[in-house]
Amino acid sequence: MKIPIRLRVALYVTLSFTVVIVIIAYALTELYEGYSYRSFDVTLQAAATSVANRVADANLNTGLGGLSEDVEETISDFENKIGLIHIGIFNSSNAETFSLNDIDSMVVKIPLKHDHKFLSVHWAGKKYRVAFAQFEITDTAQGTVVAMSSLAPLQESIGRIRGIAIIIVPITILLIGVGSVLIARRALRPLERMARDIDAIGVGKPLMKLEVPDTNDEIEKVGQSFNALMERIVTLIDSQRNFLLDASHELKTPLTVIQTEIEMLQMNPSLTSDEKENLQNLLSEVEYASKLAVDLIYLSRLESSASTFSNVDISAVVKEVISHHSSLAKRKDIALVVKISGRSFVRGDHEPLKRAISNVVENAIKYTPTGGRVEIIGRADRSTSMFVLTVLDNGPGIGVDELPRVFDRFYRTRSARGGDEKGSGLGLSIAKRIVEQHQGTVAMKSEPGKGSAVRIEIPLVGG
Repeated sequence: MKIPIRLRVALYVTLSFTVVIVIIAYALTELYEGYSYRSFDVTLQAAATSVANRVADANLNTGLGGLSEDVEETISDFENKIGLIHIGIFNSSNAETFSLNDIDSMVVKIPLKHDHKFLSVHWAGKKYRVAFAQFEITDTAQGTVVAMSSLAPLQESIGRIRGIAIIIVPITILLIGVGSVLIARRALRPLERMARDIDAIGVGKPLMKLEVPDTNDEIEKVGQSFNALMERIVTLIDSQRNFLLDASHELKTPLTVIQTEIEMLQMNPSLTSDEKENLQNLLSEVEYASKLAVDLIYLSRLESSASTFSNVDISAVVKEVISHHSSLAKRKDIALVVKISGRSFVRGDHEPLKRAISNVVENAIKYTPTGGRVEIIGRADRSTSMFVLTVLDNGPGIGVDELPRVFDRFYRTRSARGGDEKGSGLGLSIAKRIVEQHQGTVAMKSEPGKGSAVRIEIPLVGG
């Protein structure tokens, strides 16, 4: 499946930002978690140290009466930061001599002999953090202060941050994706406009330059390069057309002279039958070459000059063509069946239209065998606002492999090349060019052994 370039650009940008945002979000939450735990440990350690300093001068052996209020006051500021702090004070024999906030039931979970400043313990399904601080009882004895606080509030805070990140990250990625599509569409709009202009270039239409956007970027450069290419193509086409026109003109004059000389030679009464036959064959070849030169001149002028359009009675044009070719049909004993309904007007040029229809009708008569039938049907199709002309014959027909090329210049089917009828291969090409200049269409259907049907459609006036 082909994905438009704007969607591909948006997809690449979105994926890139997704990776970056996910990494940043993960890193920030990890940093926040690490900082929160370190801050928690520092605060808990500070609480334990403050209590240890407070009781350093007390005599644990004689009791710590009245110390409870002092300890509560000492840890109140720390509790405001990390929550409830449990305090336990132990003598040098590791016997508990003082407790605050019900630490007694959790003491069994706290190993007092260790080499760490902090421990993590679990009690009643909750995780606690424990900090230790030493203080001197005598010169040879030390007591221990144990400060313990639940990590549940900290874990809830970290969970909230992770939840916020889980919500914000997809929303941010979605907004980036939508924004990327809109930005890519806007950025590529000039390119799409140029693509439409390029698609509008077709046969029978002048090669117009693209409207290049003033964006000062690669799109502008592509437009300028295309216009430069168009200029070179137009120059090349003009030079070829001029060469073809000049060459055809140069050939027409000597061919006319040769034709005249042959016709004069044929008037010699002393010619033998073989000489007359050779001259007639030579005259046929010269006439064919002369007609080819005329067709080339006409085709070159058709492509280089503009037509003058007016309202033309296309039905009358068809009747003129039929009248012109009726004698040819009679010579071949071909029945011309004509069905033209009323008058129909199109916007066009009379002579080129007559030439196009004449080429199609002449082609049908030429390749229809003696005693055959050519049917010409012309009608105004009001449902499509088109004048439809159909020319049917019962000639040899054309194979499926050759049918797409019948309107190509100089193309002649295998049956035409092998028959007695000579042709330049330009008749249908000229007809197609003229019809397209009149905003119409021409198409052929054919089946070997059953004949062909050419259908011409031209827009009616006031369509």
